[in-house]
Amino acid sequence: MCSGGVPPQARSRLDRLRSWAHENRAQLTLVTLAVTIPELLTGSTPVWNLINPVAVLGLLGFYGAGSLLIRDLALRWKNGWAGVLPLGIAYGIAEEGIATKTMVYPHSSAAGYLATYGHFLGVSWVFAVVIALFHALFSIALPILLVELLYPETRGHRFLTDRGLLWALGALTFAVIWGFFGFVPNYFEGYLILGFLLGVMALFVIAARFAKGDWLYPRSLLPRRSPRWFLGLGIAFGSAWLLFYLVAPHLLSFPLLVIAGELGSALVALFLVVREAGRSGNSLHKVYFAFGLLSWLVPWDFVVTFALQDYLVGAVLAAAFLVLFRLRKRYLPSSQPAFPPSPMPAPTAPAGASGPSP
Repeated sequence: MCSGGVPPQARSRLDRLRSWAHENRAQLTLVTLAVTIPELLTGSTPVWNLINPVAVLGLLGFYGAGSLLIRDLALRWKNGWAGVLPLGIAYGIAEEGIATKTMVYPHSSAAGYLATYGHFLGVSWVFAVVIALFHALFSIALPILLVELLYPETRGHRFLTDRGLLWALGALTFAVIWGFFGFVPNYFEGYLILGFLLGVMALFVIAARFAKGDWLYPRSLLPRRSPRWFLGLGIAFGSAWLLFYLVAPHLLSFPLLVIAGELGSALVALFLVVREAGRSGNSLHKVYFAFGLLSWLVPWDFVVTFALQDYLVGAVLAAAFLVLFRLRKRYLPSSQPAFPPSPMPAPTAPAGASGPSP
């Protein structure tokens, strides 16, 4: 027996596990954020449900594999955010349209009022737009952005080998198929609607593949606005998303107006980010923008905590904001380290190579 009563073989395995976790902490952080932001922070998955191994495997298959896959594809295709966002929308359709069927099931409890509001030709169009944008931003883009800020040395480097990319694609595909037969098993939307959803997904994947990185590349070298301006922009867009999700459908009789408002607010926010963010010296601006985007979760989680009695969600939200506060401190002008510009877009590592260890 070695010191501490741990057998040498067990200690060796533990050391190897620690070494692997240290070398892959950026990947693990991306997976954790991709699960935490859209599921745990919104109350969609109660924190205590993480003791269920089946639920954990499902979350990892969807969000973990999806975020890793999309980040690496964007770097492999060298088109950055112009690739990430369409792939994020395709991911949202795969999860909510095909796996959980919330986009098409007219009695979906997850979609709530939006399951019937704007439901036409077998699709809940308002909810489909709202939830696809949500996944593109909060499930995919925001976790990737935060990992870029937490581990700037990984910028522009792929996390997965070519084989790892196939494993991630396989895990996500398995999760979608498992969800298709596991969620609402007694409901089938029909082959026409299923084919339509698959076709729209394919169009967004093709758009991501052939998108040019400079489409969403900031036009100026340095930010043209202050960090607090980006905080306000994040708050404004987060509030607009919540408004068109919860309030507008009850006030407007025409679903097309809600869809136009949701898409319009997203396009305006995207245009302002591209125009004002700058290509370098913008890390603090990104942190403030992330603060703003997550601000709507404060009142949301207050309701979740007391209405659903999920008291752990407040602790998770506090941990998320603690990470943002630490990032803010890191990137204050007096302490901001010199790192290369954002990797979106950026050159990739050679095909088949992983990024360097953080």
